Formats: sequence, C-alpha cells, structure tokens
Amino acid sequence: MFNYMIIRLKNKGGELGIGTIVSVAIAIIVAGFVLIPGMRGFAQMVLDSMDTWWQNTVQTSIFPTT
Repeated sequence: MFNYMIIRLKNKGGELGIGTIVSVAIAIIVAGFVLIPGMRGFAQMVLDSMDTWWQNTVQTSIFPTT
C-alpha cells in the first residue's frame, strides 16, 4: 500500500496526491493559528477558576488560618 502511494506520487497522475498532502498541511497550519489562541484563553479561564476555588473553598474551609 505504501509503495503504491509512493509510485502514485512520483508519476504525473500522482499530482492529485501531492495536492492533497499540501492541502492537509495548510489546513493543519491554519487550524493551529485558530485553535492555539482559543486554547490559551480556555487554559487561562480554567486556572483563574481553580485559583478562585482554592481561595474560597480550600483555604477558608479546609485550612483556615487565624
């Protein structure tokens, strides 16, 4: 199967295969630019929520200080 793909990419009829590979690579790069900022915002929201939970629940209820 792999050899067939290499032969197909090497001949003129394999131009469709190369175009597909390039298209997938471009889609991954664009998705990275779109998803990475969203993931950063999501991670910041999770960390802020955990910080608030820690201060309001754990520190005051479980480990209160005088």
